[in-house]
Amino acid sequence: MDNYQSIKEILETTGKYTGLTSGTSMEPLIHHQRDNIIVVKNKGRLKKYDVPVYVTKTGKYVMHRVVEVCDDHYVIVGDNLLTKEYVTDDMICGVLVGFYKNGKRYIDCQNSRAYKLYSRIWVALLPVRPFLLLFPRGKHWILRHIFKRGI
Repeated sequence: MDNYQSIKEILETTGKYTGLTSGTSMEPLIHHQRDNIIVVKNKGRLKKYDVPVYVTKTGKYVMHRVVEVCDDHYVIVGDNLLTKEYVTDDMICGVLVGFYKNGKRYIDCQNSRAYKLYSRIWVALLPVRPFLLLFPRGKHWILRHIFKRGI
C-alpha cells in the first residue's frame, strides 16, 4: 500500500515539511537535489522577499520569491528566472523558513542578516537580471561577496 502524502497534506497535518529541492529556479542560493529546505504552514499574508511553496493549477509544486505584494495576489519570481508569476493566497501551502546548504550549514531565512541582504539585493537586481543570467560568473561573484564566510 502506498502511503504517499503531498507537501500540502504534510503541511496541513504537521505544519512542517522538509525535503530536497528539485529544479534550478532558486539558484544561485538553493541548488537542485543538494539543499534541504524547511517549509512551515504560513500564517496570514506573505511579505515581500518571502519564499512561498505554492501549487499551480496543474498540481505542480513551485517555490519562488515574492517580489511584490498586492491586495489580492503576489508577484513571484524564481531567483534564477525572469518571468513574473501571479499567485493568490489559496494557491500557497507554506513558506520557507530555512534550509541546509549542501546538507551541512543551516541558513535561517528569518534571522540571517546575510540571507536578508541577499534577498533584497536579488530582488533589486530584477531589472538587470537578464544580464546577470547571461554571465553566470556575475551571480556567483555577488553571492560570494555577500556571504564571505561561504554559504
